[in-house]
Amino acid sequence: MPESKTEKPCRLAQGSDGHYFRGDILTYRVTGLNPYNLDRLRVNLKAYKEDEPSNFQIDTLDLYYSRSREGFAENCTKYLKVQQGAVMAELSSLISALEAERVSMKERGSGSAPVQMSEEDKNEALETLKSKDLLKRIVEDFNAIGYIGEKTNKLLCYIASVSRLQSDPLAVLVLSRSGAGKTGLQEAVCRFIPPESVIQYTRITGQSLFYRDENALKHKVLAVEEDEGMQPAMYSVKTLISSQKLSVSATRTDAKTGKFSVEEYTVYGPVVVMVSTTNPNGLDDETKQRFLLLTIDETPEQTKSILQAQITKNSHSWYTMSFDEESICKLHHNMQRMLKPLTITFPDDLRFTWPFARLQMRREQKKFISLVKAITLLHQYQRKTGTLRRVDGSKVEYVQATQRDIDLALELGRLVFTRNVDDVSPTGRKLLSEIVKLVTTKHKQMKELDESKEFFLFEIPFTRKELRQETGWSETQVRQNIEPLVELGYLGRLAGRQGSACRYVLLDDGTKDLELLAVSC
Repeated sequence: MPESKTEKPCRLAQGSDGHYFRGDILTYRVTGLNPYNLDRLRVNLKAYKEDEPSNFQIDTLDLYYSRSREGFAENCTKYLKVQQGAVMAELSSLISALEAERVSMKERGSGSAPVQMSEEDKNEALETLKSKDLLKRIVEDFNAIGYIGEKTNKLLCYIASVSRLQSDPLAVLVLSRSGAGKTGLQEAVCRFIPPESVIQYTRITGQSLFYRDENALKHKVLAVEEDEGMQPAMYSVKTLISSQKLSVSATRTDAKTGKFSVEEYTVYGPVVVMVSTTNPNGLDDETKQRFLLLTIDETPEQTKSILQAQITKNSHSWYTMSFDEESICKLHHNMQRMLKPLTITFPDDLRFTWPFARLQMRREQKKFISLVKAITLLHQYQRKTGTLRRVDGSKVEYVQATQRDIDLALELGRLVFTRNVDDVSPTGRKLLSEIVKLVTTKHKQMKELDESKEFFLFEIPFTRKELRQETGWSETQVRQNIEPLVELGYLGRLAGRQGSACRYVLLDDGTKDLELLAVSC
């Protein structure tokens, strides 16, 4: 009897340019495999003999469609000189292997294997997480990679990125004038988040988020560079922040019957949304209230510090005295990989009250609680963990928040939550304070010219040109922020002759509003 041939194992392997499946007679390269739309298996398939890789058959087909398989096998018989029945058998084995791979991809969410850390990396990350000066270390590491100042903003954004591990994460909106450094803050924070946990976009189309893999956004940070880039997807982003889930029902034509069929897609969170903008009116109030609203320090002192840091970072001494930025980022990647999505509970003796005079406080307290829980989650290796048993017998691993977490959240977020319930945008408040300074200066000058006459602040007109000269703001920035102040009654617009400069008067300096907001929050 002739000696039987040892059969080559039929197995699927991941390559740099797709999946490879080795059969008895042909080798198959598969690209375009995805873990959703499980009722079809549409891929790009390339078949060739192991010893003749330059002679191949390639096509895009749905492997669940028998006519497509038969056509592909027939072409392989014609061009590769193999038996059609043997190819059909190998395609059946290939389908089984691809189905198993799709299940694995679905469980992994993004389709990428978990990052393996060395024991040395784990120990270094764990030691840093256990440090009593953890927050101070985070701020220092931001400074080390070249992002100077903005201590509160850096901590709030870092803590917000950690909140992606809890069921009610935070969303962050950074608002500032152009060139202040809002994008730099977002990029610096994203550098500290593990690459597999952050998704950065310049633009999002209207339906793109609905058709992601159901776990593609789970425990991720979704960072959009400018609010204009997410305007087409504003509804989906707003819904995602509120419910942490997106669902859509779409129709498609069945390839076999030609009839319409309905497909449902669901994308799950939790996901942290981080956006930056220069336009205070770029987002409507309903959307804006879903974010923590941060502003950038635009003072001359901060500008001076940034300019000096830009020079220092390129000096010869910087490279001999500073740490490697990549090693710092790697440490924070490993630190965040070590954090576990534990349940956070509040003990009964926490001193925690929240004002209730305004309707917006319902949403603001929810965000405040999320901030406290994220702080606790970040410090989980400095707390004792426990296990709770539910009524149904299931167990939940938890860590308790402390009064120190509450106090830290109040310290970091006091101005933020005050700003969130303010009718005036943060840049509008800055402009209003500059207007008060300008009018006060003009009032003083008028008093010096005529001490016998009584002048009132609301009687002293000013123009946008005077305001630009006083503040250094651009015409666009002044115009965008001055009109809402007129609409809200803080300024009055004086009608003038055609062709003359538009003039304004100060009606309300906003002092009483700030006092009320400070008491409220």
